[in-house]
Amino acid sequence: MQVVERVTGEPFDRWVETRVFGPLGMPATRFLPPASWRDRIAPTEHDTVFRHRWLRGEVHDESAARLGGVSGNAGLFSNALDLSRFAAMLLNGGAWDTLQLIRAETVAEFTERQNMPPGSSRALGWDTPADSGYSSAGTKLSRRSFGHTGFTGTSIWMDPDRDLFIILLTNRVNPTRANTAILRVRARVADLVAEAVTHPEL
Repeated sequence: MQVVERVTGEPFDRWVETRVFGPLGMPATRFLPPASWRDRIAPTEHDTVFRHRWLRGEVHDESAARLGGVSGNAGLFSNALDLSRFAAMLLNGGAWDTLQLIRAETVAEFTERQNMPPGSSRALGWDTPADSGYSSAGTKLSRRSFGHTGFTGTSIWMDPDRDLFIILLTNRVNPTRANTAILRVRARVADLVAEAVTHPEL
């Protein structure tokens, strides 16, 4: 976030709205959602450590909250329809309709596994499917897939080989972050979707 703000001279939330969310037609995506959106936003956690109240319509992450709710690591609110446009743009090499929002070379560079440290599944800002053991991508997405998970239970995975994206929006921290069942759910949902696309007759 700080790099974007230094290079552009604009607040991060304003820049992504002008350069990404606006052109993609993502009206339900923003930092610091207004009070009028509250009824459409699932409550997250009953915070007993930092803010000592129920959280709804404000960033869950404590670090991002201390930064005022706009941060590079957390605080973005959206819905599945808006995120589907974002995913489709990335799968289309950064293009949406007649707009080239991100260069295809940049998308490729940021979604390629870096192997740093050796054996890591991380790309630049994204994750890729693990070679072994647990992965929120499940077991059926291609190695070229890339995705991201959010602490509150959200995830998005994109598979260029299948031209497929999987969006999962949950509030697994309600009422408490002690609930870790999302780890099984993410992988299972990814496998079920990939299976349904591969074998639609089932």
